[in-house]
Amino acid sequence: MNLVQVIDTLVNWLNEDVCPGIELKLPDDYKNDASYEVAMVNPAAFPLYVPGKEALPPSVAAPIPSVCVQLMEGSDDLQSSRRTLQIRLCLACWNPGAHGDASYRPTEDPDAVGGISYYRTTDGAEQSYVRNMDGWRDSFNFADRVLRAVEGAEYIDGLHLATNKPIKYGMFVEDGNIWDYYPYWHNWISFEIDTGVAPRSPEAYNEFL
Repeated sequence: MNLVQVIDTLVNWLNEDVCPGIELKLPDDYKNDASYEVAMVNPAAFPLYVPGKEALPPSVAAPIPSVCVQLMEGSDDLQSSRRTLQIRLCLACWNPGAHGDASYRPTEDPDAVGGISYYRTTDGAEQSYVRNMDGWRDSFNFADRVLRAVEGAEYIDGLHLATNKPIKYGMFVEDGNIWDYYPYWHNWISFEIDTGVAPRSPEAYNEFL
């Protein structure tokens, strides 16, 4: 499988099997206070870069919330015809504070991967709002949901997850400090994919025969 196919496969898997099960707040940079009427959307998955608003597909409401599939590094072992790809998922969401009718809470669930699942609360008929820095909770809840999907899928539409290598995750940092782009929140997940290397063409050896 070539590099473009790998990235497209992961993006399609996220869009079809993972993102539909996640809801996060739709950003509104002009109403990020109590005037914001809560709107929830599914994150969208994109290859390599998150497009600007002017380049979004018609079915996507906003560039964020989103998960971006990036190829960070690859290596081909020609002797074993083995290709290893280091994949990074960049997760982004928006949350300026707590809206009473749109928060997710973790609960123990023995049937869920990792033993945790999330449920949405409806804390009363009227919306309440408190500006705070708790948007990181949405960010990590988002990461937990994606991690559960990755960890539960040894094969992703034909791509083999390298189960002998750790799945890593964390916050983006700059000069040792965690990114602070309030009310936007970001984190990342990385893992390795194993796939085959296409055989070399016999024509390449004709001059030596």
